[in-house]
Amino acid sequence: MKKFSICLNIIFATIVLSLTTVKATVAEPTVLEILTGRAMETQSTASLVQRGRANIQQGNFREAIADFNQALGVNPNLSQAYYYRGIAQRQLESSSSFSNAYVQALQVRGIARLQLGDHQGAIADLNYVLAHDPDSSVAYVNRGLAYVGLGKTQLARTDFRQARTLDPALTIADFDALLAEAQEIHNESLSGWLFS
Repeated sequence: MKKFSICLNIIFATIVLSLTTVKATVAEPTVLEILTGRAMETQSTASLVQRGRANIQQGNFREAIADFNQALGVNPNLSQAYYYRGIAQRQLESSSSFSNAYVQALQVRGIARLQLGDHQGAIADLNYVLAHDPDSSVAYVNRGLAYVGLGKTQLARTDFRQARTLDPALTIADFDALLAEAQEIHNESLSGWLFS
């Protein structure tokens, strides 16, 4: 069992070292490459691949992809550049989908905060959502309702109008229903002020 544990530690250490070292293999240029100028091209692509791998490790996926594209522009047969570009693209996509999921989660939390009467918290969450998804009519409607809850009817009106601009299927009747609900909650006379 102890030998097995030592073997696992050695394998783990080898994997970690291979992931943390940024090293591109550069073959020594041949005489023909030196005479034809291809030696510089080989060194250039190797340094671009090396820089791209460093960018991946630092989480700079767009920069890494640009490095690999540049290397492939010099040498379209460079398999390492294709391989690492694919890794960078996959990482970029997964970080982007995480960001989208986070924005959606904040929208849900903003709506929940609104329903619980935490109007300031709802506005904070929905501001973040709208900063990342300015075409979200749902976020505008709910932020407008949060403004209504705080008595900021002018800001609410602006948000409702923006929601209607983004989603023309929203009708005045939809807003009247929302305002009637807000009126019950806040005992205010709000109908008729939205599009007047």
